Amino acid sequence: MKHSAITYLLGISTIALAIVAYKQYKDNAKLVAELGELRSRIGHYEERDGNSFVVERISKQMEDIAYQQMDISNKRREEALFQMRLADEMRSRAESEQRKAQEFARNVVEARNMAEQQRELAVEQQHKAEHSRNVADTLSYIALGRSLASLSSTQYLAGNKDASSLLAYTAWKFTHDYKGNVNIPVIFKALSQNSGSFTSSLIHKGGVSSICPLNKKGDFVSVSRYGEITQWNYNSGKWNKKLLASDSNCSYRDVCIGNDGVIYAISYNGVLQSVANSQVSQPIILPERKGWSRVCPFSADKLLLVSASCIHVFNTTTRTIVNTIQVPQEISAVGMKDDRLLVFGQKGGSWSLGKDEQLNDENLNIRGTVTAFTWHQSKQLAAAGLENGDIFILDANGNSRGKLVNHGSRITDLQYMENFLFSSSYDRVVNIWNVNATNGEALSINDFNSWIYCMCSTDSKSIYVGDESGRVSRIVVSASEMAAKIHSNLRRDFTDDEWAYYVGENVPRIKLKQ
Repeated sequence: MKHSAITYLLGISTIALAIVAYKQYKDNAKLVAELGELRSRIGHYEERDGNSFVVERISKQMEDIAYQQMDISNKRREEALFQMRLADEMRSRAESEQRKAQEFARNVVEARNMAEQQRELAVEQQHKAEHSRNVADTLSYIALGRSLASLSSTQYLAGNKDASSLLAYTAWKFTHDYKGNVNIPVIFKALSQNSGSFTSSLIHKGGVSSICPLNKKGDFVSVSRYGEITQWNYNSGKWNKKLLASDSNCSYRDVCIGNDGVIYAISYNGVLQSVANSQVSQPIILPERKGWSRVCPFSADKLLLVSASCIHVFNTTTRTIVNTIQVPQEISAVGMKDDRLLVFGQKGGSWSLGKDEQLNDENLNIRGTVTAFTWHQSKQLAAAGLENGDIFILDANGNSRGKLVNHGSRITDLQYMENFLFSSSYDRVVNIWNVNATNGEALSINDFNSWIYCMCSTDSKSIYVGDESGRVSRIVVSASEMAAKIHSNLRRDFTDDEWAYYVGENVPRIKLKQ
């Protein structure tokens, strides 16, 4: 029994143990399930937490890397800033050096410019000094030239021709070399006296009324108040003349060469004479019996014949007067201006006659009776000489440019020649005026013994003058030509004593005679 009880007890114990074991099994199963679920949850959480951790770690690493990069960037930025500061300092230093270099360059340029200015100033001062010295020398030598010319004339009148020639040439040379005016009266007179520049020949019986060039060979034709028409020339000191026509009943007042090459001479008493190839034609009797004064070429086949108060148009082909123009006043003078004839009246009127053969009023700023007129084509200047001896210079529009006063009687003729105006008068003087001069000083040639009626010139070296005595005078008017003639005829040079006495010991000696 006791064994059964033990068995029972064992059974009960076994059952109890089985129940306990089952219960434990259940509990264990539940626990296992719960543990599985828990593990599942733990796994899930571990996976989630693991990912978070990884992410957190990556983030941490990335954050560390970012911090490292930021640190590197900061270091690089600091380095860049340092380099930039260094570059700025170097740039500032370079700019400062550049400014210093530029300033130095400017200083160098300024110094160079200042030196150049100083040099230019010094050169200018030197030039001024040289100019002043040259001006002083020029004035001194020009004054010396005038003094020597005056001494030359004195020696010439005293009969000391050698010394006079030496003084005249030296006066010209000093004045010429120092750009002075060699055409002033005192020098011109000395040159004229010693060069033999004034020569004359008796060409006509009676006064020489008009002279005109005949050809380019140097031949001239002139007419006289005793009815002579003469061809002549001057060559190498010799006068050659040929009488073409002579009629004592005529008093020729003017002569011209027509466009047909024929010589035409007009007589005061109304006779027109023509000469062609040395053959004298039948004279033409003009309508008025007195007062004829001028004959002028007008066109290819026409001449203008001037009477006391009319202008007659003469046809050279038909040899007849084809038109007559009445002038309001008695005519005192005529002159050609380009292709027009200017007509002047005794009462001060003035008119122009053109190719249309119509007389038109000409407004000229002249007071007085005009007795001579000439026109300078290249300079566009006119000269009008008056009854009282005054000469007016006019521009192309007739406005007065000045008045020349030196003659004491009626102006008989005017001639322009390059830069000079020649005037003749009943006062027996030929004056030479410098057109470009402002002082209006005349160079007078008064070696005439009778009234001067006419002048003529074909070059710039000489002029021919006809006077009441029937003589034609040739006057060399080129100072250079006269000086060359004197120089070629010098027979000796100055002695030392003469040079010291006339010129001066302080003036360097020059050799004159070669």
